[in-house]
Amino acid sequence: MTLSVIMPNYNHAKYLPKSLGAITSQSRPATEILVIDDGSTDNSVEVLKQFPEVTLLQNPSNLGPIPTINRGIEEATSDYVVFCSADDFILPGFFEKGVAFLEEHLDIGLCSGKTCHFKEQLIPQRMPLGNQPRIFDAKALPKIFKKTTYFIHTTCAIFRRKHFLEFGGLNPKLLSVGDWYLNCQVALKYGAAYLPHYFAAFRLHDESYSKRLKSSPQQEEMFHALMKEIKETGPEWEKLVKDTGLLAHAGIGMVLFLAKYPEYRSYFPRAFLKKCHFHWSFLRKGVM
Repeated sequence: MTLSVIMPNYNHAKYLPKSLGAITSQSRPATEILVIDDGSTDNSVEVLKQFPEVTLLQNPSNLGPIPTINRGIEEATSDYVVFCSADDFILPGFFEKGVAFLEEHLDIGLCSGKTCHFKEQLIPQRMPLGNQPRIFDAKALPKIFKKTTYFIHTTCAIFRRKHFLEFGGLNPKLLSVGDWYLNCQVALKYGAAYLPHYFAAFRLHDESYSKRLKSSPQQEEMFHALMKEIKETGPEWEKLVKDTGLLAHAGIGMVLFLAKYPEYRSYFPRAFLKKCHFHWSFLRKGVM
């Protein structure tokens, strides 16, 4: 089976040696590494050309992360895809362990490992699913989402590309929650696996796309677009989102948004409140 790495980049030249070095040193090499430069104004292109393993694609102008990632999905040629951020890095063994697991379990849509965050040193994130691999089919997964925190992180997951194509890629209107929403769609239709291995580390800094959106008026527009997408998908999907408390994953911003608009308050079932309490408990302990 083949594996494509998809990495969007915009002005992250200073991080590229670390992120690409982690990709090219994997024990199981990627079949192709697609880096789509989104109109960078720094020396990103010069840095990228120093990596012969990289296939460099360049947008004609700055299109934003979602169109850039969707271009990568369309251009990729492999069975599996991994999405790597230019400012983060993956950990040893990610490709080898993830691909081997999916090859043994051909009916599962994706597998996700554990992640760390960092500024100066790695801080592992606690996951509530134990120390053994677990497989959740489409029937079992809603119960898991209802009971515990969300465990599928894009930076440490491997996906079957055909499923992303089936759903039409990421919805551009959903901005920073676009990958999360598509992950949910795939997982709740085809199932997902959890592997108790640390696969990636994401950087905590104010330059990140999601961080900038949190302080922007665009965040509320994004949440409205998400709610519209959920409703338009159909009543069964809307009920599933409500029953599982899935929107708790979007954090306090989503909580305040739902509370602000009466038409969305039905998305506050017990599962949602329980998960918010779960997140709050972790924040108080300083492990999230």
